[in-house]
Amino acid sequence: MSFSIELPQTYTFSLCIDQGGHTIVDTTVEVPDTREGIARAKRTVQRLMNEYAPTPKAPEPAGLNPESQPPADLLPAAETAPTPPPEKKPEGARGLLRLHCPECGNTFGTFLREYQTEIECKCGHHIDLTAPLALYRFTCPYCQYEGWGKTNSEDQEIEVQCKCHEMVTVRWNRDAKEYQN
Repeated sequence: MSFSIELPQTYTFSLCIDQGGHTIVDTTVEVPDTREGIARAKRTVQRLMNEYAPTPKAPEPAGLNPESQPPADLLPAAETAPTPPPEKKPEGARGLLRLHCPECGNTFGTFLREYQTEIECKCGHHIDLTAPLALYRFTCPYCQYEGWGKTNSEDQEIEVQCKCHEMVTVRWNRDAKEYQN
């Protein structure tokens, strides 16, 4: 009479990452021969690679060097899907603005929730918001509120209204390239 004991088959995954002659990761993952076990091991190895492996400075275009990229079955599903191109910053300006109308000389403040390329003054002149705007920052001497915004003014000093309704004078700081008080 002979007995045969069949042990479940296992797979072993190893990862060793050396940097500058020093081992920073050396791990072995042994998993059962199941779809879930192998998927778990692949995720573990990929997570360690993403965390500890240096990223290339200038990646090669896909398809030129197949050895430069891990096999697709080792990448998580999110990395194998095509990624959309990065969104370009919208033209114009948004946020708190202190604008000067070159047509009538009126100075006014506004807050834009969405990017706009121009805004109309009360006189009917359209002020271009795609031109470079200067940043201003201030700490209100009355209520200590710290505010900021952008302006199209080219004067050495401007007045901005704080949320406490007091006027705060800010001066152009050439070194910081912004208006400050």
